[in-house]
Amino acid sequence: MFNRRNFIKTSFLASSTGLIKPVHVFAAPARKASEYFGVHPFVEQHPEAVFIMRTHVDYKTNSEACKQVGSDFGRSVLVPMDNTGTPVSSIIATKANLTAHNAVDEKNGFTLEDTMGICTDVFFVEGMFNSLMEMGVSGKNMHSRDVNGTRVIEPRGYVAMAQRTGATVAGRTTRIRTEDDANDASTFVWKETPNGVVYEQIPYLWPINATNAWNINLAKFKAHEMGLTLTCKNIQGTNASPFQGYCQKWDNIDRMQKLEKEIKKQVINPKIHDVINPMFDRHKRTIPRFDVPEFPASEGLAAELLTQYDPLCMEMWAHRTIDNMASSDYKLHVIEGIYGRDGDFNWGPNPYGFDDSRKPIGRAWDYMTNIVIFGKNPYLVDNIGHWLGGHEPGNFGLFHIAMERGKVDMLNPMNIPVYEWQDGIAVRRPLTSFTRTPLKSFYLLKHQTNEPFWHLCDEPFDYSTVPEKKLSIPAQPVTRVLNQHYPSANNSQLAIEFSIPEKGRVFAEILDSAGNNLEVITNAICDAGYHMAAWDTANYASGQYQYRLRYNDYNEVKEVVLKKA
Repeated sequence: MFNRRNFIKTSFLASSTGLIKPVHVFAAPARKASEYFGVHPFVEQHPEAVFIMRTHVDYKTNSEACKQVGSDFGRSVLVPMDNTGTPVSSIIATKANLTAHNAVDEKNGFTLEDTMGICTDVFFVEGMFNSLMEMGVSGKNMHSRDVNGTRVIEPRGYVAMAQRTGATVAGRTTRIRTEDDANDASTFVWKETPNGVVYEQIPYLWPINATNAWNINLAKFKAHEMGLTLTCKNIQGTNASPFQGYCQKWDNIDRMQKLEKEIKKQVINPKIHDVINPMFDRHKRTIPRFDVPEFPASEGLAAELLTQYDPLCMEMWAHRTIDNMASSDYKLHVIEGIYGRDGDFNWGPNPYGFDDSRKPIGRAWDYMTNIVIFGKNPYLVDNIGHWLGGHEPGNFGLFHIAMERGKVDMLNPMNIPVYEWQDGIAVRRPLTSFTRTPLKSFYLLKHQTNEPFWHLCDEPFDYSTVPEKKLSIPAQPVTRVLNQHYPSANNSQLAIEFSIPEKGRVFAEILDSAGNNLEVITNAICDAGYHMAAWDTANYASGQYQYRLRYNDYNEVKEVVLKKA
């Protein structure tokens, strides 16, 4: 094994603590076939954080640039690992956002380019798939599924992408009609829902949630009637039809319960009415906009939409979404925002002058937002996504209900640790340092106040009224090499994590064996919390080194032995 790998051996040496048992870290000489992979350890070990990668694509049709973003993302976030990682022989099950829509609508004048922002960019997905193949994942083991995307996979370029990569982008079928369908294990994967509110179990499109599948959520940065349809909503499309109809109310529940009897599966909580109704009554008093009165009877698209997507719909959708997340094992949640979209599918507030609650006849537009947002916790990722889309996250019921159900303990986006992801290095940044792009929606229109049909939910929210859990930070500085990350030819950075209890200047340095300074890898004023320094090992020979952390009166030195084959 060692004759084709490099390795780094670290022994922790500090004047106050003495010798600590060495930790072995392996590194591949190039990014090529590996045995295991996983999410970058700094991301993996910080589910309380959200990461934002800035991109620099000039226009959305620049396919090569979008593909390069996907490749850069995959190469820096999905990394070779030791045997604690995932075998490269595993199935990669991705959920890109495709949805049921017309990719081309000649009647209304929508071209393929006009509608691009409805879907996760196919070239971004291809670039990420290519990065996985560089590590040894077989193209035939990569899959993309969306229950509503079958009719758009060809015009959106997913079929051609599959031919180039060897991936599969559609299953045998997406709909359960009979008991035989429900029991077809090669087509559907059933998962129980722990502490479900709406669901007791959920059928997924194979291979989503299969035993040997590695799931990754690839959402799109776009507006929707539910607010912004980001990572939480995206996985709605992993459910087999007709169980994916989250954006509906009691009539949909009735239809699913009728089908239950035919397929002999208990899917819906039999006490669903007794559970939902009292919660909804309470939430109408506590969640912003859940008290919006029923839209007055009238005709037209606006009335139809506002009647369907009312507060009860939002309550039901939030619980179904949380049930879905609880039943699923996603290794990473990603919002592809190379370009973002306002409005709802093809319709939106553009061009200006068509913002009329009776005739929402404008168009949706795509904007070069040039960000990729990702992390381990989908609610935190979407919280930051909503803020970057111009909304105030505290105004959305999903986040309140997720907190109530114990899925997240942070609501204020300013309290969520945010890092800029720069070439595989996480750099702590204020959220306000990132550009916001207003993506208007018609989410729970306050029609009684004549609020514009297309609007932002950006009214101030008092976060002090919501009890949040304070992040735990060690009382003394702590450092460690993130030993599961292999520095390689394409990513030669060795990640070193450190935490500090209070804001202050931090120096992190690489020293030779005699203690002479070779390189300063961090010289910055850092906020309290966790940070990442990176040592680029590409230009260093095998040998004994040290890294030193200096912060106020704290001075710690640890040994690093770098050995290259």
